[in-house]
Amino acid sequence: MSIAMPQPVHAHDKERISNDASSTMALVRESTSPKPEREISRTPSPTPSELDLLNGVRQPKSLKYKIRIVAILILIIVVIILVEVFHDKIVNALIPVTRWLHDTKAGWLIPILVLIALSFPPLFGHELVAMLCGLVWGLGEGFGIVAAGTILGEIATYYLFRHCLAARGKRLELTNMRYGTLAHIVREGGLPIAILVRYSSFPAHFTTAVFSTCGMSFWVFLVAAVVSLPKQLVLVYIGVALASSDGKSNKVQHIVIGVTAAVTVLAFLYIRRLMGRAKPAVVYARRKDRQRKQMEMGRTV
Repeated sequence: MSIAMPQPVHAHDKERISNDASSTMALVRESTSPKPEREISRTPSPTPSELDLLNGVRQPKSLKYKIRIVAILILIIVVIILVEVFHDKIVNALIPVTRWLHDTKAGWLIPILVLIALSFPPLFGHELVAMLCGLVWGLGEGFGIVAAGTILGEIATYYLFRHCLAARGKRLELTNMRYGTLAHIVREGGLPIAILVRYSSFPAHFTTAVFSTCGMSFWVFLVAAVVSLPKQLVLVYIGVALASSDGKSNKVQHIVIGVTAAVTVLAFLYIRRLMGRAKPAVVYARRKDRQRKQMEMGRTV
């Protein structure tokens, strides 16, 4: 049996071994290093939930959500019935408050300050204050007070979200589909859509938050807020009708409430239709945002 003697390593063999080692290390580095930008420049595909939205597939509502909706509807019906049944008792109970507000010097400032405070989400109660103003000061003065408090409160909310919560609003556009689609149609539609949104059933302070963070100018927002003041006039008139026991006033009150409800529902349905059409654009914006984040991660790693 012969034993092979070790062979000397020649210069060209050393070069080959070095090249093989370099190639192996390069492959390792390539497999572990982040992909270059040209390889992640493709827009990411929609997520399963986004595909469901685009294809109109609705996820089943949870039992908690259904219970909440039913509870809200029951509460509204109960309030309407109680107001109709105990109309006179409610008015008589409010007489001391109405007299105090009416006779107090500068008492009209109180509802204005309350309306301004209630303009900041998630607070609510504008409707009750507006009806109380109609009950105390009548249609003309009551509407003037409600209009002043509403406009001042909306302006304060607009600037709060514009300067303090703008970044959060931009994030919501990419994470909350309802917020994102509403912001998209308002941005694209301008003043006409802004007015229509104000007349819909969306809460006023919610729409103001959307207007301020989606890039709407202050003057467009202000015009939309002023044009939508007839909604407040209706509430003031309901308060005036509450103070009257005239059957004709009650009939007019019911007609006004019915017309207002119809306008509100129709505006809401149209806005929802526009929001449905805006879903592809919002989903695409979300995909581009994910692509941007991936590229930023690729640069920092």
